[in-house]
Amino acid sequence: MSRENGLNTPSTARTVPFLPGMTYNNPARSRHAKSHIFEFKVGVGRNLTAMATEVDPLERVVTTSAGPRPETEADSGGAFQADVSKQTPFVPSYVGLDGKVLRFLAVMSESVPESLDEGMRERQFAILYYLVDDSMQIIEQRVENSGYVQGVFMRRHRVPRTVSASAADQDDFVSLHDFADTTEIVIYGRVFVITGCNEFTAEFYRSNGIPLSIRSTTAANTQPGWMGGSTQGSSRGSQGMTGGGSMATGSRAQTGFDTALLKPNQRAGHRRSKFLKFNNKVLRFYAVWDDRKSMFGDKKKYVVNYYLADDAVEVLERYDANEGRDPYPKLVRKSKVPKKFGGLNSLGISADDVSDYEYIRDVDLEVGNVIEVYNRKLYLYDCDEFTRNYYRNVYGVEQPPQCVPAEELIEYPVQTEPPYTGYGTEEDSIASFYRLVPKAPSFDALKQEELDRIIFRWKAKFDMDKMGHAGPDDSKRRFVVSFFMADSTIAVYEPPVSNSGFVGGKFLERQKIRKHGTGQHESVYLSEEDVLVDLPATIWINGYPMMLLECDRFTLRYRNKGNIASLLSIDSVHEKIKHAVGDGLDGIRANMADSDATGNGEIYLDSFVQALDKYDTQLDEDEIMALVQHWDTERNGLVKFDDFLRAVADA
Repeated sequence: MSRENGLNTPSTARTVPFLPGMTYNNPARSRHAKSHIFEFKVGVGRNLTAMATEVDPLERVVTTSAGPRPETEADSGGAFQADVSKQTPFVPSYVGLDGKVLRFLAVMSESVPESLDEGMRERQFAILYYLVDDSMQIIEQRVENSGYVQGVFMRRHRVPRTVSASAADQDDFVSLHDFADTTEIVIYGRVFVITGCNEFTAEFYRSNGIPLSIRSTTAANTQPGWMGGSTQGSSRGSQGMTGGGSMATGSRAQTGFDTALLKPNQRAGHRRSKFLKFNNKVLRFYAVWDDRKSMFGDKKKYVVNYYLADDAVEVLERYDANEGRDPYPKLVRKSKVPKKFGGLNSLGISADDVSDYEYIRDVDLEVGNVIEVYNRKLYLYDCDEFTRNYYRNVYGVEQPPQCVPAEELIEYPVQTEPPYTGYGTEEDSIASFYRLVPKAPSFDALKQEELDRIIFRWKAKFDMDKMGHAGPDDSKRRFVVSFFMADSTIAVYEPPVSNSGFVGGKFLERQKIRKHGTGQHESVYLSEEDVLVDLPATIWINGYPMMLLECDRFTLRYRNKGNIASLLSIDSVHEKIKHAVGDGLDGIRANMADSDATGNGEIYLDSFVQALDKYDTQLDEDEIMALVQHWDTERNGLVKFDDFLRAVADA
């Protein structure tokens, strides 16, 4: 019996047949895998029977660092084979070369037939060579706004030298020997100029004794290229002005041709080249538009942005803190703006078909100048630092310093009111002029409540000397003029007179009266100061001269602020008392003496008034108030009746 793979197998001299039931399992067996002679390792099929006496091609030893160079060299797919017996320790190639990548920097030039400015274009690449399986990958350096797809230019695979390459022939594929002692390599018909490599690649070739025609570059210089980084452009500030000369070459003022004269494919190439050079580069000016001389005009501030990439202009409105304006900041969206706006273009004509010189360009913008944006004159008073550097580097001119326009005195147009239509009150009619939806006239309800009962009345007649067309009987007519303090309105009433020929009643409905001599558009009305005047006086009411003859006692007291003594003659009051009492002065003296509480010949005001009422003097309220104000000299509520009776007797 023999043992193989943990199983009992019959030997050649065995007499017992190898049949079921005649064998047994080995209880000490630990591996249960089936025996095989074919397997795959790292994607490559291998014959285990043939490999028992040969060296595995995938287990070659390759030197990747400085040290003794291999004594033998085998050209099998670009890798090296050395004497296994002399290599200690043994490292298989798929282990030693796993993750080892050669990195080359390359440049490829291609023609640009669609552009007039750019004849040839250089594209930068990183060529990666994977040592583990001799595959290659090409990655293009990312450039912002390049206009074509970037990133993985060629995916990882083994690159054949010819179209009829055979997988069995290792010489038909590009190997690491094709990068040695040369500066150019052809991959699928494209010529790549090798400009450098990283330090690992240079050390790998040096360790294996293969010469290189290029030198390694530092990571600081090569990392953006072979790491697939992107170059970022700056759009504002002094960073955007690095390379100002390139901006000058791309400026339309330097090219000397009009894009409207180009063919469509040439125009697209020119537009693309400008986009690549001037994208995110914007000239910024600060402007002001003063339109206060027109109706509803105002003074507003704007920001004018000029995009160098496509010669477009954008006008944005600036708002100060707490300005209270509606948020509509964009006056003109990004577009080409004509220098003189004469209306919209005809159908079928685009902005590219019009000459560039018809639109606002960068040479037209200067601090201190006025540009016209759709019939709006914007005054440019300042610009930012990036704009100043652009004009300094491209045109060799200095933008003037900030020049804010001085505030000038502007006479605003006055909005005149239309004439009164005669319908309704004047306040109701004028409300429709100021508002689309008229509002009811406002009034002071508290004032109207307090002054509602205060009415001044006068007896009046026509002033015949000032009346233009007077009738023969107008001099006999009499009127009652009433002035209402609550709303400063006037009403005129004519008392009816029998056989006068005039119908009495309302001569003028209660209303506000416009002052005589004022214009039709002037809202100036008669007030209490115009009617509370010394009598007789003439006031004009709707073209009629009314002479005020006398007023009632309430109006008289209000006009003189309650000082009745100054309105009446005290002597006439004394005469009226003497006429009513006659020879009864001694009786009045006796009654007043009985009411003398102090014994000094003085009585209180109420006793003084009661003594006069006993003799039916027929004094009204105003006359009694005049007596009290006249004889209460010390304003202590006492009257000296002896002096009073002496004055009555002498009247």
